[in-house]
Amino acid sequence: MSSTYDLIKELEQMDSFSLLVKKGIIPINWIDYKVIYEYYLKELEKFDIKGKVSSKNKRQAKENTAEEYNISERTVYLIISKMKG
Repeated sequence: MSSTYDLIKELEQMDSFSLLVKKGIIPINWIDYKVIYEYYLKELEKFDIKGKVSSKNKRQAKENTAEEYNISERTVYLIISKMKG
């Protein structure tokens, strides 16, 4: 089963994607979530050592993402959960 993130990426490839967003069928905030999640993934890459990231570094990546987008760490956590789901 695909994650929500993968599904959004697939939908973006469709010609009718922008129309789906304009009509509110796909809420615009999901696009924001995707962008925030991608930033978080890039932050995680900075801490990747031999394919592993410690929980301390995951927390740091969440903090960095929250600071970048001026949102709470809890919001970042919820976005990550939604995108993985």
